[in-house]
Order: sequence, then C-alpha cells, then structure tokens
Amino acid sequence: MISEPELEGEDGGQDRTRPPVLPEAPREPDASGTVVGDDVPLPPHRIRWLWALGGAVVASAVWAGGLYAYDRTGPDLRGYRISEDLCRDADLSALSGVLGGKRESRHAVEEQRAIDRSFCDITMMPGRPGEAKDDALPTSYSSVTVNYSLHKETDPAPEFDATLTPLALSHVIERKTKRIPELGERAYLMTDSGGYTPELKVLDGRAVFSIGIVSQSVAQGPPGDGQPADPEPADPADLEPAMVEDMKALMAAVKE
Repeated sequence: MISEPELEGEDGGQDRTRPPVLPEAPREPDASGTVVGDDVPLPPHRIRWLWALGGAVVASAVWAGGLYAYDRTGPDLRGYRISEDLCRDADLSALSGVLGGKRESRHAVEEQRAIDRSFCDITMMPGRPGEAKDDALPTSYSSVTVNYSLHKETDPAPEFDATLTPLALSHVIERKTKRIPELGERAYLMTDSGGYTPELKVLDGRAVFSIGIVSQSVAQGPPGDGQPADPEPADPADLEPAMVEDMKALMAAVKE
C-alpha cells in the first residue's frame, strides 16, 4: 500500500507555494461567428469603416487645399489686367480712318480691391493734326469715349444686359440694340433711331468694355458767331465695323 507522502511526491518535487496554472478560457465567437482576440484580424466591416474614414480625411484635405488656393488666386480674370493708360491701349486706328485723326485725349484710372476702372476720352477731327490752327473753329469733330472695368470680386454678367442703355437716355431718345456676334461673351451695339450716337458694349468674363461716339458740327462764320448746327455724323454703316475692329484690338491690348 502506497503512503500519502509518496502520492504527494509524484509531481516531481513541484513547488507547492506557486499557484497552479489555470487553462486559458476559450474565446467565444461574436455575433458574426468570428473569434476576436489579440492575434485575430479585425472583421472586414471594421476594416472598410477605417478605410472610409481615411478617404473622408483625404477628401477634406483636398477640399481645404482647393479653397485655400482659390482664396490666394481669386477668380479667373482670363488674363485681363488693369489699364494704366486706356488712351494708349485703345489705339482706335480704324475709327481714325472714319472720323479723323486724334487731337486731344485725357484718361483716368482707379484701382480698388473689388474693381479696376479705366477711362479715356479722345477728340477726333478730319484732316491732319497740323493743318488746323489753335484758334480755328472746327467745322466738325467727334468725341470718342472708352470705358473698361475689371470686376475682381463679383460677376458682372447677371447685370450686363439690364444696364446696356443709360438711364437718362431711356426716356428721352429711343435706342435700338443690335447683337454683335463673335465678340467676347456678349456684345451689343446701341444707336438712336437714326443709327447715330453709337455705343458698343462688350462682356468677356469679368471684363466689361464700351466705346461710344458723339459727333458734332459747328456752323462756319466769323469768330465767336459759330453756333452748333445739326450734327453731321459719319455713316453708321462705316462706324460699326470700325468700332468692332478697334474693340478687338483693345481687348487684346489689356491682356497679359
């Protein structure tokens, strides 16, 4: 018969003070049937969720970068720039062939955060500039007004058609409007009922241009007795193509 001490010694001299090692509890599967543990990969739906989260972060970064780039560059001005001297940029060589050479000119420019504006007024008379004396009374002349505005913050397109005709003239002189094709985005030629006092307006992106002509004639007589007579403007059939040609040249001149 084996004694009790011999039974206790069958463990090979194991330290009785160390607690016994318990077997690891079995890992139970989750609702999807996958056992989750330290060395078990995450379920596929969790991986997809992490990937989607990463994509959202990347998209947000791209959007923020695009917004930052827009804030730095501003709207697309299509290469148009401010005109420091619109009388220089507006050559008006085609109109000079119809109305006469340039005699006098004056210009103005204003640059602001929201809009840049340039203005030019040119007097044209028939004949060469050196042929008329300073004290001679001209028999006819034309005043050509050129305007150019570059809108840097707001889009002028929604209001362009609504502001073609000056408000002061709309109730006094009947104005006719003609669409001019292949000139900027939209272009119109406004004239009075007889086709005179033409004004050409053009919209091209954020840039708005206009060229207007007012012709006058003065009755000949002794100095000081000249009285304004009925205007003898140039033939409208000659003015329209000249205005379109000079407008194209002006639009090209104020592009960088």
